[in-house]
Amino acid sequence: MYFQDTITIYYMKQGIFDRFPQLKQIPKEKFPKHVLIIPDGNGRWAQKMRQLPIFGHRQGMKIIKEVLDNLKDLPINTTTVWGFSANNWKRQKKEVNSLMKLFESAIKENLPELMKNSTRFIHLGRKDRIPLSLINTIEQAEKKTRQNTKRIFCLALDFGGEDQELRMLKEAQKLTKSVTITQKVADKLRDGKGFIGPSDLIIRTSGEQRTSDLGWLERNAEFYSIPKLLPESTIKDFVNAIIDYSRRERRLGGRIS
Repeated sequence: MYFQDTITIYYMKQGIFDRFPQLKQIPKEKFPKHVLIIPDGNGRWAQKMRQLPIFGHRQGMKIIKEVLDNLKDLPINTTTVWGFSANNWKRQKKEVNSLMKLFESAIKENLPELMKNSTRFIHLGRKDRIPLSLINTIEQAEKKTRQNTKRIFCLALDFGGEDQELRMLKEAQKLTKSVTITQKVADKLRDGKGFIGPSDLIIRTSGEQRTSDLGWLERNAEFYSIPKLLPESTIKDFVNAIIDYSRRERRLGGRIS
């Protein structure tokens, strides 16, 4: 048992490039600059385990934390996790309340790590429907990390592409008499105030082959499906997604020669 524990600790302390040597072969420009994760399957996994949904969400959050801890060493500028859709309010109230508390505690617990790694925290989504204590925690994290410049972590919470577009239109209506709506102005009206562009790679767990309602975040993005529920996924699955992305030829509407 001691020998096995020692091996496990050694493995965890190794850097991601040592654990996955294939990553060393990837040129820096072939890494996605913005990775968006759709963490799917927590509820189904909890059901398999004959547990309440929140049990699956807790386990899923542990997996996401491990993934983020590893991805920070790669040349990826922005990582977004879509934690709660604008449509997720349809879930049972008890599950939603538990999720909101889980998000709040996770932000507080990981804030020192964000500061240590010079990571800026940005919330994508609405702030008028989530609990006040969570709003305060989000705003404090955004304010405290505002000067961090090494990388960006986005939490999409109460976010939906259609809802985002409606909110943008309402804001644009207020400006049309005094401001010409250009692409630059439109970007600043979006969540993230123009700092967050579309994702390069969308990774979804649970084997689903759809991106859902991501709006501008999925524009021209590559998609990769991990055929496991999130709590059953490992860092290796996410590394495989990045390796697969690096092998693709992205033309983005360019001429085929």
